[in-house]
Amino acid sequence: MPTIIRSPMEVLARAYADIGRRSRGELQVTPVGTELRFSVAVLGVLRAQRLLVVAAPRTRDNSLIAVTKGKSLACQWMNTTTLWRFTAVIANLAFEPAPIVYLGQLGHLQHRTLRGEPRALAALPGALRLPAVHAALVTDLSTTGARVGVSGEPGMVPGQALTLALRMNMIGHDFVLDLPCTVTAALGQADPEHPLISFFGLQFGQLGSQDRLVLHAYVQERLAHETDLLSQLLGSEAAGA
Repeated sequence: MPTIIRSPMEVLARAYADIGRRSRGELQVTPVGTELRFSVAVLGVLRAQRLLVVAAPRTRDNSLIAVTKGKSLACQWMNTTTLWRFTAVIANLAFEPAPIVYLGQLGHLQHRTLRGEPRALAALPGALRLPAVHAALVTDLSTTGARVGVSGEPGMVPGQALTLALRMNMIGHDFVLDLPCTVTAALGQADPEHPLISFFGLQFGQLGSQDRLVLHAYVQERLAHETDLLSQLLGSEAAGA
């Protein structure tokens, strides 16, 4: 079978299309009295019991750390717009079929809004007009801006004006957008798994009502997909069958 050689942009698009791998479903936890911080996956919420179900914290080499029932944790959670900080107490532990921790007694809640508009993960092909045209992949998107990946060094600098061209398919229709943008950040090779890709932050200029509505609808659709963990699991199982 011949070897398939893909361009850096094709490799990026295939990797970033796996939204489940990139989902922001992780809670930062720090055992009270230490400066150690661990990222754990949030597996569920038991509303009636007011419990969070999370994966057991592990070290960088994937070893489980010692946690006990009654231990207090300082927690930090970032959703699409807001940073939450709170404390929790380990209510119970389970080890089979996978190590999980039940967190209860949530307290000392604080929150701070970091974004005015929700931002969704995406893997949406587009084009940047500088005026030279460069293929781009939108990796996250809101109604006010986007983050894009571009192969090589397109020479974009903060403050530069350009146009981002996108085609979105929703409700069986293609929506074509030409969005005026300003480069707000040159992030460089921000993803070590894709060293040939440069990332940039973009802020949209003045948009018409229709463009804003289309962006809003697309962002909400992507957020729904991002949080639908069961469908992601079933989809990956079906693809591997």
